[in-house]
Amino acid sequence: MPRSLRPVVALITLLAACTTTTDPTTMPSSTVAGTPGGRPPRCDVQLIAEQVGTVESAGLTEISGLAASRAYPGVLWAHNDSGDDAAIHALAGDGTALGRTLLPDLTARDWEDIAIGPGPEAGRDYLYLADIGDNRGDRATVQIHRLPEPSPGTNRVGGGETLTLTYSSGPAEAETLLVDPDSGDLVILGKALSGVTPVFFVPGTTDWSTPQQADNLGDIELGTFAVATGGDATDGVVVVRTYDEIFRWTRPPGRDLAATLFGPGCRAGTVRDSQGEAIAIGPDGQIFTTSEGAFPPIHRFAPPS
Repeated sequence: MPRSLRPVVALITLLAACTTTTDPTTMPSSTVAGTPGGRPPRCDVQLIAEQVGTVESAGLTEISGLAASRAYPGVLWAHNDSGDDAAIHALAGDGTALGRTLLPDLTARDWEDIAIGPGPEAGRDYLYLADIGDNRGDRATVQIHRLPEPSPGTNRVGGGETLTLTYSSGPAEAETLLVDPDSGDLVILGKALSGVTPVFFVPGTTDWSTPQQADNLGDIELGTFAVATGGDATDGVVVVRTYDEIFRWTRPPGRDLAATLFGPGCRAGTVRDSQGEAIAIGPDGQIFTTSEGAFPPIHRFAPPS
């Protein structure tokens, strides 16, 4: 998102604060996560933020995506918003910089999120980079990049593959990519000040060698001015963040990622990031968030007991 728009969104958000397996392709055209016509309810147990460190990399000033490694416990992957090279940064959980990895065979127009999920090689984790930013709503196509997760600190990694997508309902601004850790299904959440958030779906079996379509399954409602800026998914939990809150869904065994989002969700806690778009769930269930800006804080949320 352009910096010129961020104060407007922040002001609007502040004003608003004051006033069984399912086939994803059969989702209803409009579904509300929570109470009909309004914001989802508060979760019974609220997540409490604890600052655990500060991002120590001077090159990370516009973090828009965060993912927690499963292969390398304690490692977080992050990347910048538009205007940077195609590169990812490895961080320790307290923000200590572990290295920057250039990805010369990929392009970075407007990266908005990063996720970890399965890929072509069974048993190996892949990083998914979402080049889906579209502030003007005029991109004919968007891209998802995928590459095997490198070792933290690797200077340069070639290769990777790119999936080119169009949205079935036309161009859309989006900042959130979710990857099903089991099936590899992709879910992209649109971004709207109304809080009525379109859900786009790409099956994990999709052929990446040719352009494909992301199907609009319908909308979930986060509440007026609740703008989806990032998310993550595990086998049991799905989280989506806005600039000031975390939304949480419990994912029962066997339920598709997209189907989970169309079920009941709740507002799990307040985010203390000043301009936050990044969130990740660690292998132990802890949630990490951080924000844009120089040397931003990292907050950790313990999982509900």
